[in-house]
Amino acid sequence: MTTKGALAEKLPLPRPLYIAPQEKASITVEGPALTIERPESPAVNVPLRRVSRIHLAPNVTIETAALLACAQRGIVLVFHDDEENPVARIIGNATENTRLRQRLIDLTDLPDWQDRYHDWRRAMERRICNTLRNRLDAPWALKTRPDAMKQWIQQRAIALAGPRDAERTSRLFRQLSITWMQSRLLAHGVGAENELWTIGEPDLARDLGTILAFRIETARLGWLRGRAEAASRKGKRLKPLSRRTIIARFEKQRGRIERLGDDIVNRLHRWLVEIS
Repeated sequence: MTTKGALAEKLPLPRPLYIAPQEKASITVEGPALTIERPESPAVNVPLRRVSRIHLAPNVTIETAALLACAQRGIVLVFHDDEENPVARIIGNATENTRLRQRLIDLTDLPDWQDRYHDWRRAMERRICNTLRNRLDAPWALKTRPDAMKQWIQQRAIALAGPRDAERTSRLFRQLSITWMQSRLLAHGVGAENELWTIGEPDLARDLGTILAFRIETARLGWLRGRAEAASRKGKRLKPLSRRTIIARFEKQRGRIERLGDDIVNRLHRWLVEIS
């Protein structure tokens, strides 16, 4: 007999859903599944339980019922403009795991909570900066200077991939990290009902997602270096990177991103416990 635990292990994990920006599409909902329709293509049904977040371009329309179905299940939706910049996020309901949410509420009861939070965030960036200095063999002077470290890394990326792809990979990795973090915070009980942390300042998903993007710069730079070295060995010029390729590379690092992202959230939680 199959137990519920064994059955759960066999179910595929929820994955992000990306609608290619060059494709016109419409999304509706029918029962427990989304229906994606494109001109001259068969409709595709995607069970909601298999979706973790959705990225939508301007030429994709989604009905209100589908929006609500996603929001009710804690599926984050990110709307992009024609330049691939995120312009809106729909967060939806959080889970009932409220320990982190309660700690954040307790933090805001302190008179100097904003200063304390910003100090923690800067300390995290400096900690990651030191890690990156060791792993990337960066100049010692950058050890505690996150902004200078970011500039140094981007100069290395430009040398390996050119200005266009260096900027594009940096921007998309950051956007995807923020969206991943938003989904993770929903699982920790921080959702649309927590306006203080999701609307305006501070934007917790943006802050933690940006820290995550900084931490995985080793993965981005390593990838760009590998491409450049392979092209050099073959005597070929580098081809421009497509959005699809960059997203696929980010998703290929899923296990590592989850581990590092969870470490950031856990460090925030432990800090909140320590100051309570």
